[in-house]
Amino acid sequence: MKIQLDRRLVKYALHAFLVITMAIIVYQVLDNMGYFSDQLRLIWKWIRRILSPFIIGIFAAYILNPGVRRFEESVYGRVKFLKDNIRIKRMLSIASMFLIVILFFVMIFIVVTPRVIASISDIMRNFPKYMDNTIVFVENIELTLRAQNLDAFFQEFQIIEEIEGWLENGFQYIRESLDEIIDMIFFQITNITSGVLNFLIGMIMAFYLLYDKNIIKKNINKILYTFFSREMVFRINDFGRDADDLFGRYIVGRSIDSFIIGVIAFIGLSILGIPYRLLFSIIIGVTNMIPYFGPYLGGIPVVIVTMFSSFQEALWVGLFIIALQQFDGLVLGPKILGDSVGIRPIWIILSIYVGGRIFGILGMFLGVPVFAVIVMFLERLINRRLQKRGISAKEAESAPPRIKDPAQEG
Repeated sequence: MKIQLDRRLVKYALHAFLVITMAIIVYQVLDNMGYFSDQLRLIWKWIRRILSPFIIGIFAAYILNPGVRRFEESVYGRVKFLKDNIRIKRMLSIASMFLIVILFFVMIFIVVTPRVIASISDIMRNFPKYMDNTIVFVENIELTLRAQNLDAFFQEFQIIEEIEGWLENGFQYIRESLDEIIDMIFFQITNITSGVLNFLIGMIMAFYLLYDKNIIKKNINKILYTFFSREMVFRINDFGRDADDLFGRYIVGRSIDSFIIGVIAFIGLSILGIPYRLLFSIIIGVTNMIPYFGPYLGGIPVVIVTMFSSFQEALWVGLFIIALQQFDGLVLGPKILGDSVGIRPIWIILSIYVGGRIFGILGMFLGVPVFAVIVMFLERLINRRLQKRGISAKEAESAPPRIKDPAQEG
């Protein structure tokens, strides 16, 4: 007996099998993210140890390149006797950007870093007082509730003892975290001398990468033409320019946005009379660079530390941070960033999660533009394949019409 297969059922079964298989693969990857992240960290540490100066040079050149280009076109490009002298114009532009970076780091180390360390040290000194105030606050709540004849309830579930245990563990964790931050700051300062050589070599490489960037681009194009067709080289160059534009807009825009938010936070906390406002505004500004999760990561510890000294002040700080983040999300962010990455919120959240699991805080920040570049590459690949098959993007996005079975019609 010959078995006849329904082609539609086979197709649907195949689609279902592929969807289930992909879901299992994604789940397994996410479930074993710790293993993959550990392996990637080991590889990254090895690469960073061997190629540290080169990585520093490439990263510094990429970050400084927009500023160098702006100086070259808008400042020194308008000077009459420098218009036709590209080499001197570029050298002056690079020197100007290096001078700005040096002045910025000098200001950070001289003005900001000592105050931040002093604020953290002061918080640690006041920790016993904060803990006593919190315990008194909890005990007052207990007395108020016991006045409502809830003694049996408290004795049966030992709620206050549990809360006090949580508080002690929480204070201990925060204290250890602050100790680690202080140790890390001093460790990095004492290790500056060991990394000075790598940093200097990296900055020298950054200088020559910026100075010879046109020659480097020409040599890369020669290599591309050696292995690929002319059309493919055009596509690679177009994709590279668009990816660079996306990365640049995201990093520069996010940095400007976070800096403005940090300044506004400092002004607002100063008006409210909150102590440690410089430390808090830096925390809010830095964590704001992480989309969606950043405002909460920065706001929660600020509110908690403020609550130790005054519950009312903590309430005002919480309301101010909520208003500030709403202003950033609805007004400032769209004005500065716009649709800089062009991907949906669900993919942004996924990229932050995966990037954070693999590379920590840096991965949470860079995961979004990296994922956006991958999405852009896949979209172009899919559109090109559809074009070759004579299918428009609109047709591919719409649901196909149902095919009627002639046997069923009969």
